[in-house]
Amino acid sequence: MKIKTSLLLLSALSTSVSASAIHLSPELKIGSYHGFGVQAGITDVASLGAVYLSYSHIWYDSDRYDETVDAYRVGIQNMFGRNQNHGFQAEIGVASYDGTKTRSGEVEEKTAHGLSLGGAYVYQATPMLGLRAGVDMNIFDHNKTFVPYDTTVNFNLGAIISF
Repeated sequence: MKIKTSLLLLSALSTSVSASAIHLSPELKIGSYHGFGVQAGITDVASLGAVYLSYSHIWYDSDRYDETVDAYRVGIQNMFGRNQNHGFQAEIGVASYDGTKTRSGEVEEKTAHGLSLGGAYVYQATPMLGLRAGVDMNIFDHNKTFVPYDTTVNFNLGAIISF
């Protein structure tokens, strides 16, 4: 057991040592739910453009509804082409939903946890700056939220800074 743990730790450390830069990417979420997000990770890991953790916070407010969704994902970025300036990102993780519905003075609350998926096209403008546009989807159990079809879909626009 100690040998397996040592090998796993050694491979993780060797991957981290070969990373060449920090990947940081703020983003704006656009859709019926709006908000923000951020990615933080390292570039040039395990033959990938980047490996990163992603967090997003979106919300919807109206006279009747007050809803928020927080998503936590792990993602990869892979670049293509001779110049490595076009690529994609894929993310998977979990989402948590908190919602309140107020109707005729009565307040109803719902909380749910579900699956969070994301994907984006990446254009690497310079070695330090990239631009990305993509879609996020958070899927919850049936009738656990006030969201139609228990799914939120958002478009996102972001910049990738590598240093």
